Amino acid sequence: MGKTQYTLDSTVRLIIKILVVILIFFSIRYLYGVLLPFVIGWLIAYFIHPLVCFIQYRIRVKSRIVSIILALLLVCGVLFGLGMLIIPIIYEEMSKIIPLVDKYLQDINAYPFINEVLIKNLQIHFEALDYKKLISLDTLNVIIGKVVPQFWGLMSNLWQVVLAIGTMFFTVLYVIFILKDYEKLSDNMIKLFPKHYRNFAQELQTDLSGAMNRYFRGQALICLIIAILYSIGFTIIGLPMAIVMGILMGILSFVPYLHSLGFIPVIFFAFINSAETGNSLGLMLLGILIVFVIIQLSTDAFLVPRIMGKNMGLSPAIILLSLSTFGVMFGFLGLIIALPFTTIAIAYYKRLVIEKETITKD
Repeated sequence: MGKTQYTLDSTVRLIIKILVVILIFFSIRYLYGVLLPFVIGWLIAYFIHPLVCFIQYRIRVKSRIVSIILALLLVCGVLFGLGMLIIPIIYEEMSKIIPLVDKYLQDINAYPFINEVLIKNLQIHFEALDYKKLISLDTLNVIIGKVVPQFWGLMSNLWQVVLAIGTMFFTVLYVIFILKDYEKLSDNMIKLFPKHYRNFAQELQTDLSGAMNRYFRGQALICLIIAILYSIGFTIIGLPMAIVMGILMGILSFVPYLHSLGFIPVIFFAFINSAETGNSLGLMLLGILIVFVIIQLSTDAFLVPRIMGKNMGLSPAIILLSLSTFGVMFGFLGLIIALPFTTIAIAYYKRLVIEKETITKD
């Protein structure tokens, strides 16, 4: 077959499509703060929608609004119940940590020479101060120049709190309104496409929904297992707040490679444990390393292949590229949706471009 001929009309159409994509991208970046509650609300509605359908059609609650309210109350009740189970554990662990920190601070006071050196340095510093210069007009201007930005920074932080509360409020409203007309919204989104693209859009929507279902359910199960394994492992090696750290590692594991950040508090508690008990810090760090290696190998060799199967099929380099790209574009939300969207994009690229080129050449 001959090569594709690019006419003036096709070239102009291609340029317009590229410009539209660029315009959409920068519009999303500009309106990120406004779109964020909507996107979060849509994701929450996406996860709660099966529960709403179950209540409405299986339990046969006639009112859609009542079904939505019952579903939200059930989800909030489950989260509250989990909190009531976890918070006492955290409280018990913290009650063990606080005496360790106090003991560590008291140990510093056990060395008088530290206090003597500190007091001597403070005396030298205050003796060198020029008090007349300190209370001069120029000094006051400097102080005011430093205090005023701090005041405006405080006001800015308060405004950020107000914005966060507003974002949460609008997110809840979006969840309710989207759930109320979920099926209608999904159908109407397909109708936004031209007729000759609607079959493709419907297929894309079905594939994307299936990929997200498989990914989120599988990843949630993996995170739960990882949290349990780390809690058991940290308890065995005697790490303080073992269960809390295990839960933290499980939550961070929802985004690939993010669980590495969890080792910062883990190592901190290892230092505290070593200071309290007198045990070898090296042995504790070695125990943490062994726990990490065993769980990481178990995850890569058994959990991910069996639970996720080959749904992702992405190399580590592509995963990192996808996470960094979506993270820059959409923030933390981008880290969550990066892998399912990347998987779908690669699958459709292979289907529409590579396979089409192969058929054309044949």
